[in-house]
Amino acid sequence: MTAAIATECARHIVDAFGFYNAEFRVITRRAPVRFDTRDWKGSQRDAVDRIELYDRFVTQTIAELCLTLGDRALDRALWAEIRDSFASQIAELPDTEFTKTFFSSITRQLFGTVGVSPEIEFVATDLDPLANVRSTVGTNTYLNRGSVALLIEDLLGDLRFRSAWRDLDRSIEHVVAEINTLLGSARERRSVEKIEVIRPVFYQFTRAYVVGRVIGRGFTLPLVIALKNTESGVLVDAVMLQPDDVSVVFGFARSYLHVDLDHVAEAVVFIKSLLPRKPISEIFTVLGRAKQGKTERYRELMRNLASTTDQFVHAAGERGLVMVCFTLPSFDVVFKVIRDRFPQPKNTLREEVQAKYRMVFKHDRVGRLVQNAHPSLHRRIHTTVSRAAAIAQRDLDTPAP
Repeated sequence: MTAAIATECARHIVDAFGFYNAEFRVITRRAPVRFDTRDWKGSQRDAVDRIELYDRFVTQTIAELCLTLGDRALDRALWAEIRDSFASQIAELPDTEFTKTFFSSITRQLFGTVGVSPEIEFVATDLDPLANVRSTVGTNTYLNRGSVALLIEDLLGDLRFRSAWRDLDRSIEHVVAEINTLLGSARERRSVEKIEVIRPVFYQFTRAYVVGRVIGRGFTLPLVIALKNTESGVLVDAVMLQPDDVSVVFGFARSYLHVDLDHVAEAVVFIKSLLPRKPISEIFTVLGRAKQGKTERYRELMRNLASTTDQFVHAAGERGLVMVCFTLPSFDVVFKVIRDRFPQPKNTLREEVQAKYRMVFKHDRVGRLVQNAHPSLHRRIHTTVSRAAAIAQRDLDTPAP
């Protein structure tokens, strides 16, 4: 009987994730129309709707499962069986790691988990989520038919917008000039063999991005072409060919990208090949898969802690009255701990600070906070954060400089 219930509940979660993912893609597919009609307010509403979607489905699924399970809703042994059944049911699905994250979100919220509970969630800190990606993202390939200009003409000519080009020839010249400037000599320009671009266009509020790579004899360059839609038509706004420039587009300083992908991990593999130093957590996050980004950030942190004896230290800069900020010398992330009590002249509450962070998460930058709070970390990080909390309490009793 227990096995049947576990199988039923696992199937319910699998289906719930499928419904979530389908609605996520419905919202994402609005992006081309928003860009074509320059409906920037609609684009921002879509961004907020898509952010709120995950928590809505998690909460709804928990409520449905509680009705099914009744007084066994918090039976950890049963949930361990549900977890095992869930793992077997998703084995052949794409993006299984994100599907597992959805399951873990459900159990964490249901049980109010602090730390981790490996028996009822998916942890696997040593797992590489890209290791089992056997397929490649869909791309369009443009061969050099004699000149870079003809190649770029083919590429831009393939883009399908309802809006007309403002000046297609000038946009082609813009891209060609940037490529020629970077390559330098005529010989290097002739060595360009082809350009590959991910088939769907990436959208981000008022901009659209063509994401790909320039491949030549002995070299590969990242290529991101930013497009702008003005009242007089579409034009190329910027061309990025250096990893540092491309990294900004896929960085935490910017809002989520809206791009309709069948398999997200395939796109992550492609983008990672362009930006080998970019953490995959950041790539998942900027593609709108924030919870999977959070999972990968946790794994990155755990791997770092396993290979270093670093201790948390105060972040450089002036100390604040609301937050205490820490860093690990070997890990490029700042950890913020909200104080339990705030010294004068602050008269706000912790809950108000959290509410403001939620507002920022959904507003102009819609969703680009890393949101890796310390309760979700493993035992070792708990020990270090406890030490950090003691430092924070000491600071609370000492006037800020």
